[in-house]
Amino acid sequence: MNQLMIENPNPRNWRALQQGVCRILSEIGLTAEIGKVIDTARGAVEIDVLAVDMKSVDKIKYIIECKNWKNAIPQTVVHAFTTIMHECGANIGFIISKKGLQKGALQYTKYTSIVGLSYADFQKRYLHAWFEKCFVTKIGDYVDPLSQYVEIFNSRRDNEIDRLPKKKQKEYFLLLKKYQDFGMTMSFFEFPRYSKHFGMTVPQTIDEIKIKIEESLDNTILLKAVYLRDLMDELIILVKTVTEEFNTIFGKNIFV
Repeated sequence: MNQLMIENPNPRNWRALQQGVCRILSEIGLTAEIGKVIDTARGAVEIDVLAVDMKSVDKIKYIIECKNWKNAIPQTVVHAFTTIMHECGANIGFIISKKGLQKGALQYTKYTSIVGLSYADFQKRYLHAWFEKCFVTKIGDYVDPLSQYVEIFNSRRDNEIDRLPKKKQKEYFLLLKKYQDFGMTMSFFEFPRYSKHFGMTVPQTIDEIKIKIEESLDNTILLKAVYLRDLMDELIILVKTVTEEFNTIFGKNIFV
């Protein structure tokens, strides 16, 4: 069983690793920057990724060192990073690398607020927050018109249908038959914004989501994504495409 990942856990280079870390932290609600230069007692220091949780009482500050090295990170790097953390006034430090930390470096971090992680471990650490605040939310932003086109009762839609020529009405009901299950399935992405009681559970695998969506379309479409970010993009495009088919029948988006 493949582990559920936000995106490819093996970035092609250091820059991609740095950008991925910053993007994920931003998407879960932190204020994150790449290459932030901070003045310290020893002079200016450039931080790979600086992130601040502005919603926390004490505005918790994270600094992240990204090392896309082939080997595990030695203790000397952790020592230098500890100094930077103190000088920057950071609360938490992450060293994110391909192979994690060497044994001595790992032992050293036990007595610090530094955490050594692979990029896969970093994604698992924030998977639940990202799934809720990015994956579900971003898809949900596009779902509302489609939900209204396919739901059982909608007076605004029904009034618009009554105004259509008979040929267009027939086209609408054919489209409804084709996409109603899909539209109702996708509406679950919209529910969490109304109440936390409707929150979606993080699946064990990406196939759990893909199979449900594909079955709602009678397996006429096969989703290709391997990672959640790619699946999010696929589903947004699919929702927009299907919604536009309904819009075309009415000559506009009737829910704008």
